Amino acid sequence: MGAFRVLLVVLIALVCGLLNGNAKSFRLPSKNIYAGLDVFEGEENDENVMTFEKHNNKRDHEKTVALLLLRKIFQQGNILTSEKSKAIDDLIASKKLTCDLCEVAVKAVQLVLNSNTGEEIIATLAVAVCEAVNILKDNRVCELAVDEFKLEVFYVLFNLKPTEMCYWLMEDKCTSKPDGFLPEWSIPIPLPKQEADEAPVQPLADNPTSKFMFFTDMHMDIRYKAGASATCGEPLCCRDNDPTPSDPTDGAGLWGDYRNCDMAPWTVESMMESAQSQKLDFIMFTGDIPAHDVWNQTSQDQIDKIQRWTNLLTTYFPDTPVYAAVGNHESAPVNSYPPSSIYNEPGADIQWLYQTLYESWSHWIPNEDLDTVTKGGFYTTLVQKGLRVISLNTNYCSDDSWWLLVGENSVDPQGQLAWLVQVLQAAEDNKEKVLIITHRPVDGCMEWWGKNYYDIMIRYQSSILAHLFGHAHTDELKLYYDTTDPTKAVSVGLVGPGTTTYSYLNSGYRIYTIDGDYAESTHMLLDAENYYLNITDANVSNKAEWKLEYSTTKDYGMPNLSLSEVKKLVDGFEDNDAIFQLYHQYISKSEDTSNCDEDCKKSTICGIKQVKQGENKTC
Repeated sequence: MGAFRVLLVVLIALVCGLLNGNAKSFRLPSKNIYAGLDVFEGEENDENVMTFEKHNNKRDHEKTVALLLLRKIFQQGNILTSEKSKAIDDLIASKKLTCDLCEVAVKAVQLVLNSNTGEEIIATLAVAVCEAVNILKDNRVCELAVDEFKLEVFYVLFNLKPTEMCYWLMEDKCTSKPDGFLPEWSIPIPLPKQEADEAPVQPLADNPTSKFMFFTDMHMDIRYKAGASATCGEPLCCRDNDPTPSDPTDGAGLWGDYRNCDMAPWTVESMMESAQSQKLDFIMFTGDIPAHDVWNQTSQDQIDKIQRWTNLLTTYFPDTPVYAAVGNHESAPVNSYPPSSIYNEPGADIQWLYQTLYESWSHWIPNEDLDTVTKGGFYTTLVQKGLRVISLNTNYCSDDSWWLLVGENSVDPQGQLAWLVQVLQAAEDNKEKVLIITHRPVDGCMEWWGKNYYDIMIRYQSSILAHLFGHAHTDELKLYYDTTDPTKAVSVGLVGPGTTTYSYLNSGYRIYTIDGDYAESTHMLLDAENYYLNITDANVSNKAEWKLEYSTTKDYGMPNLSLSEVKKLVDGFEDNDAIFQLYHQYISKSEDTSNCDEDCKKSTICGIKQVKQGENKTC
């Protein structure tokens, strides 16, 4: 049997066994699965194929390889349901696949892919498997998802070595990283090292202050339909293509739903109306505009969503500057952020997105500060005299963008970190304070991007007021510690709150008060007020009533949000359980009001304290 036929049998048998709930019993599919595959009949004499077939007759290890790749595909954008994902993970964990056997199987796949019809065959197979095992409820979603991600998958399969592919697929199972895979690199950083202010001076109470709105992860679904099924079985429900359920409790609420549903446009508008009552000096947004229908998005779809977001802000806040960062959901496909060096590869040109962001953000940012937006979706500009915002594209730090896995594509994509050093050095020279806004928190990055960023953050810790993040949809704190001294905090991260309810969250936004726009201002973050929409109450009362959830000044007793005060709060969680339980409640924007037990508490505090990517010496 040829190599690809073996792989077909392996994949179909494995997933059919999974569907039947019997991982140890596999039934081969009917012979019609081989139709059109005679082109591979000459492979039997290949030594790697013979090795693959020899082991396949004895063990199930190789069967897992195909499923590993399929799992990677459907993990993009959380297409897999949590139940199906767990079932696949459990099955993979039950196998004892070695890296050597994985490499043999990958060679067989690459052999097929390099044939004249290999791409078509593998794409067709992926759809067939998705449909056969009911990975997704709607077979249409299978077809669209495979078509959405196939070019990025093919690029990785064509260009990664089998050793690299298996190291990536098997994660921590292959302990030795292949030479040259995700290579080491470093950015030159000027000396001397700064030291953060241990106890910055609190501004006088009667000093002028400024206010800004922060919101993130809007995920507005223009196809949201009240009454549509919220239990549709797909990754995203409550849409106009979902049926009306016989049980009304399974239907989407008017103002939103805690299940796998995104934001109704009218709910987003109610948030804008709520924030209008505040006297805002500016607005900050850290990305993720489109809904979670990641299997069915085109570049034109994303352009439309960005334009809708722009129109919302210019309508509700026509005279208020907006400073934004790009999210992982703005691209099509989701997470797809290739470097410009490979724009000639099929599916790798993302200039359409950066041009759209340029046109949107030019409403608020001077043209001279936007050149880097068309280069890589990042920029810097002055917000007030002495206060600078730096918007980073942290999608270039994540291996969710598979383009970055090949060769040196992960080495400071678009020169963003080298540029960041220059900007921070100029800010230091000009005695400016800096707010860094990004979508992804910087503790979730690839190893060498993360290491370089931590070095930069440590060096310029006195200039950086805080990091404002999104991505998690929740409301959380982050403390970043010196990589050489894990007892010394060097920077603070403020995550969310997200606007979307996806999943099992209330909706929220935040109003920050900072030391104002006057000579000698510290621009310190003085207070954060969280406003939230209780979805249950809104649906029952048929009214979207946004309420103040908490204030860091009043509810946490914090005079400000400086590094020293945030560290004091987090350090106090161990002994002050009442304050910690409040923090835990606020993570979900008061959707989850249950008690967080000792294991939960330990895990939560550990998640706050970050030393460096992949290693947390504080826990």
